[in-house]
Amino acid sequence: MKFARIFVGASLAILGQRTAVVAQRPYRPNAAALQRLLVAEDARGTGADGLTPLLKGLRSSDTMLRRVAVRGLGRMQRPDVGRQLEAMLADKVPAIRAEAANAIAQSLAPVKRRAADPGQADVIWAATTLTTALDIEHDRTTGEAIAAALGRLPFGDSVSAGPAQSAILHHAGGRPGFGSVHGLYWIAQNGTTTGGLSPNAVMLLKSVASGQADAATHRVAVLALGLVRGLDSATVAAVMKDPDEQVRRLALAGVATLSTGNRATVLQAAFADASPIVRIGAIGAVRMGNRLPDCSAIIAATTDPHPYVAQVAIDALGSPCADSVAAVHALMLVLDESTANSWSWAARTHAMISWARRGGFPLRIFSGSVVPEAQPGIVGAAAIVGDTAVLLQASRSANNNIRETAIDGLAKAMKHAADSVYIAALASPGYQVVRAAANALAGTQQTAALPVLLDNLDRLSRERRENSRDPRVAILQRIDELGSNATTARLTPYLADFDTTVAANVATMLSKWRGTTVTSHPVPLKIAVDPLASTYLAHSIELRVTMAGGGVYTVKLFGSEAPATVARIVRLAREHYYDGHVFQRVEPNFVVQGGGPDANEYVGDAQFMRDEIAWRSHLRGTLGISSRGRDTGDAQWFFNLTDNTRLDHDYTVLGEVTSGRNVVERIMAGDAIRHVKVLEDRR
Repeated sequence: MKFARIFVGASLAILGQRTAVVAQRPYRPNAAALQRLLVAEDARGTGADGLTPLLKGLRSSDTMLRRVAVRGLGRMQRPDVGRQLEAMLADKVPAIRAEAANAIAQSLAPVKRRAADPGQADVIWAATTLTTALDIEHDRTTGEAIAAALGRLPFGDSVSAGPAQSAILHHAGGRPGFGSVHGLYWIAQNGTTTGGLSPNAVMLLKSVASGQADAATHRVAVLALGLVRGLDSATVAAVMKDPDEQVRRLALAGVATLSTGNRATVLQAAFADASPIVRIGAIGAVRMGNRLPDCSAIIAATTDPHPYVAQVAIDALGSPCADSVAAVHALMLVLDESTANSWSWAARTHAMISWARRGGFPLRIFSGSVVPEAQPGIVGAAAIVGDTAVLLQASRSANNNIRETAIDGLAKAMKHAADSVYIAALASPGYQVVRAAANALAGTQQTAALPVLLDNLDRLSRERRENSRDPRVAILQRIDELGSNATTARLTPYLADFDTTVAANVATMLSKWRGTTVTSHPVPLKIAVDPLASTYLAHSIELRVTMAGGGVYTVKLFGSEAPATVARIVRLAREHYYDGHVFQRVEPNFVVQGGGPDANEYVGDAQFMRDEIAWRSHLRGTLGISSRGRDTGDAQWFFNLTDNTRLDHDYTVLGEVTSGRNVVERIMAGDAIRHVKVLEDRR
């Protein structure tokens, strides 16, 4: 026995020495295996190897490969695949257990929040599985991740959501973290099906909102309380003193619950707040519970030194308020080009729109203007008041966005009396114009439209651009209304279209006309294989963006979280794709969006990007990819101007601003990018 103990001791000592030697060796990632996993994920499992690389990755001894495989399978958004991740909740590595919880929740994204939806069986399974995992989880950080995933499951009713909420509260105990609060937020956000938050949950969130939690947790707690009307006077009073400006902004959601005196005091402080985002929030809060608010504070805000505050104030004057005369006078001052406090034609465009919304607009004052910057405002106002003379003229504009606005306005004002305008617009090179024209033709009796629709479907399809989906689908909807079995031969080739949505729509149409089931067999475009593994493993990748106006900001990209997205953006930046493109959408306290070639959300890079949903939240300063549904990103990006929690798990987060955020948060609609430079370190 003594010999055996000496032998065992010596063996352990040797093993310890060998372990120490191994521990000193640098980790050498298997780049080839990583590339296979990432390529399979980017192809959504439709490539030559299907899901096999990802499923095999679950059994890898390499922690990095297991984690990538788990995340990739969750991004398939297939409940049947999500069920295969249950075992990963018991992985020895806490980070993988957390990733598995998130992936299971992501796999259920297609399930509808209805009790009758067949996918609710998978939701019940996931809720039971995650609750069990949360109950036995010993790592606090991982437990928070499981709690967040549990709360965002697509519950179909309060019966199934109730136990999940109880499990989150039990886990949170007296010290809830970001994950627990995030989980409760999702239950509150989907209150129509989950039943909302229990009194105990509201009490817990109030303690977080008024306590010593980190800023991000504070914000989500206040946001959730606002959703369930849990911001009482005591809570509002406490959080309005918070040092975090976003918390103070979110507290304004509770002003409707305050007494008249307290409400006035809170709003006065908010309008005087040093933070623009709080002042913007104050403008919206004035109207809460008040149909005709005193607009004096809003009028004063039209001259705010920050353009976002002024823009929101000008927009707010488009709605009724107690002093209409003063509101109109304020708008006229903005429209007066001689006033020193006007901040460019962007302000005047918003003022034109607001004046039109007040019930009328003297377009004759501006319709003769030759200033290009005035045209969007004039046409937008004309669309509101139905000035057909201005709209008909604008429908022939060389500017695709003005033309789109004009067609949308004509569709409301003239309906099918302007069908000839819509039919002519189908030949436009602008996708947004074609889409607007096809939508305007809904219900038309003009049989002459059918051949034009078919010809332009062929024209757009020959371009073989995935981001032509929206106009092509709109055209198909009109063909469905006007066509018949005689149109079958013309559409049959589209059963093998490169776009699965187009092919499926054609199959449905032909099945109706033929009276028998027709099946599509799409042939998707080949996905360009970018260096996904090297992007994932890169030490750092940054973009330095120089605006045409001279401002500069730097964005750190998350290559290990969204490798396919980052690789695409880097490639496009090096090809100078973004140079000269503008930001066409500015929504203060929400997002700044742009980067497309025609200043419109329907025109971007030809091939769609796959969504890469990760743990990261859409916090202020993060960069996301704009899309119009699952896997439809076309390289346009948006900056989050505040924490936008409701975008989490739907839109890819690919980076964050590390310097120059003040430049980003003053971008106005129409501001152009001069150049994007890639700064990369692949050590």
